[in-house]
Amino acid sequence: MLVSRRLDDQRYDEIVAQAEGRLPWLCPVWTDHNAHDPGITILELMAWYKEMQQYQMDQLTPAIQQKLLALAGLRLLPARPALCALEAPPDGKARPAMSRLETAEGALFELAEPIPAVRPALVQTLVQRRDERFSVAGLVAGETAFQPFAFGGEGDSRLLLGFDRPPEGALRLWFDVAQPDGVQRNPPDSQAQPPRTLCWEAGENGEGGALRPLADETWALSWSGYVLLPAPAHWQPGTDGLWWLRVSQTEAGCEEQVRLAGVSAGRYQAMQQQTRAACFTFRIESAPGQTVRMDSAQASAAALAVFLRDESGWRQTDAYEAGRTPAGLEVTADGDGAADDGGDNLMVVCLDPAHQKELLFDAKGRPGEQLFLPVEGAADSAQVLADRLALICMTLQRDGSVRPAVWRRVEDLSVCGPRDRVFTYDAARSLITFGDGLHGTVVCPGEGAVLVSQMVLSQCGGGNIPADTALAFQDDGQAVEHGAAWGGRWAESLPQGRARLLAELNETSKCLSAADYERCARQTPGLRMAGAKALPGYDPETPHQRRSALVTVAVLPAGEGKRPMADRRFLDAVDRQLERCRPICVQTKAAPARYVPCSAAVRLTAAPGAAPEMIRRAVEDFFAPRQERIGAPGRRGDLEAALQQLPGVYQVEQLELRGLDQSSYRNAVGDLQIPPDGILALERIELELRRP
Repeated sequence: MLVSRRLDDQRYDEIVAQAEGRLPWLCPVWTDHNAHDPGITILELMAWYKEMQQYQMDQLTPAIQQKLLALAGLRLLPARPALCALEAPPDGKARPAMSRLETAEGALFELAEPIPAVRPALVQTLVQRRDERFSVAGLVAGETAFQPFAFGGEGDSRLLLGFDRPPEGALRLWFDVAQPDGVQRNPPDSQAQPPRTLCWEAGENGEGGALRPLADETWALSWSGYVLLPAPAHWQPGTDGLWWLRVSQTEAGCEEQVRLAGVSAGRYQAMQQQTRAACFTFRIESAPGQTVRMDSAQASAAALAVFLRDESGWRQTDAYEAGRTPAGLEVTADGDGAADDGGDNLMVVCLDPAHQKELLFDAKGRPGEQLFLPVEGAADSAQVLADRLALICMTLQRDGSVRPAVWRRVEDLSVCGPRDRVFTYDAARSLITFGDGLHGTVVCPGEGAVLVSQMVLSQCGGGNIPADTALAFQDDGQAVEHGAAWGGRWAESLPQGRARLLAELNETSKCLSAADYERCARQTPGLRMAGAKALPGYDPETPHQRRSALVTVAVLPAGEGKRPMADRRFLDAVDRQLERCRPICVQTKAAPARYVPCSAAVRLTAAPGAAPEMIRRAVEDFFAPRQERIGAPGRRGDLEAALQQLPGVYQVEQLELRGLDQSSYRNAVGDLQIPPDGILALERIELELRRP
């Protein structure tokens, strides 16, 4: 274990006494060691300076702590704005991206995507089972969860969605999925497979052909999110004049059934942020009259700064014309002389006119120059998102000319070279710091030498507003329905980073003990795991032969029904996870936890108020499949204690457990022993209830 050394281990008096004690050895002719001697005065001055240096050397500053965390492979998480899903009405007007919304408390949101003027509206929501159809529009409107693929407790049902018109482009649908209680699903990775297979078809009876989703945020309707479908090539309206989309489940999997609480074709996302500067880059031809478009509401009302890149670099130009469009802004620039090397050669910076003066700075050209970035006009808790901050600064080029150049933000200037165009930003003090010529280049002096080209403010964790908060567009005051904003977070602090590093160090990516194998299996990406038990040396195929180099993990999915059983897809995912985590020379195998049938005979004395249904339910709950039941024998004493705690039960007179096949046996004390990968499954209960 490393022991931290204390560097500030001497006080001023100790340093002076130690130095005076060495004077006879270093300079024997110096005999006057009193305070009036000028040499003693210099010695005391150096002692004071040494004490100050020791104190500074012993301080672990936040900058040093952040560098130590980076050496350990941990980067502090940046701040992130909250996301909010808006429900656009079918007859609402079009909205360009970055249109602003505001709450009554002053929290600002911006549309992350445009709302088109013509969009399909979901008119009918049906569930088809055999030849019958049931309308579930009332369930969807009331946010009551229903099972579209096991409607009414029966399988082989389909979900039908009817739209009033076909989409002009891709069809994007929002699904509200109700999460079951208990174990949550692990986040998937790139190799994980969805827990079920869904078939998306255009047409009332699938006559329009199958559709393969372009993007699926729901993980096959496992949680809420968007599903993006391509526009069907042969999509015709049905007999009722609606365009139908049919969703069916071809493979259910072994986990939970899909539970829908809502479906929408008019759900759009907004971010809790305020954009004060945005930068757009384009590639144009080297010719006059080059037109570019910026589909952004922020750009349509912004003050512009246009830059053109030629063979020598960027230069600001006034040879452009700007015109507003319903979707944003069009800029027609003179591209004559633009660089023709395949890269972006036109840059348009859009500045918020209300804060334009706060985004332009004069520079003195000094090493280590600092600029204060004001955030007036924003909420008290709002801060600049450091990872979305960029500058355009006047920079000395290699040919000796001074031109504008794009500067990027870095976390530390000490790792940068003398020509790197970088800066740091301190969010706590709102300070921009430039290099000193050795670590980062120096900004050229002049008026308006620094322009903020990208700047976004957000309330971060304070932007997670509830669903009942009033939210309306700023331009016309139209109120919109929305869900709860989520995902907003503040930048990770140093104590939080240290705690996360310690948590990561306490976890290992390789399995050594049986507990490691169980933890590894429970963390399989994309699965909802109810239980896993590692069985070293045990092979279910040869249970009476021990294999020392094999570890079998019996897994139990978090499925529905009394006896969920892992299928092949589930086991393959666990096998891939164990293969990544196993050490060399050890084989691993994922096996389903098998059910061992049994019965229970109970005779007890209870009060008249004790219902037999309550007692039966308690016995069934005792044998419910869960993590601790894998390989656990059925103990009479534990079941007796559970029954004795029920209200109204006076005495358990007799309790007998019986195995119903040869995979279990009863020992001398009446406990039912099972294989290590088994789970007792209660088949029947013989209950005899006696009243006092």
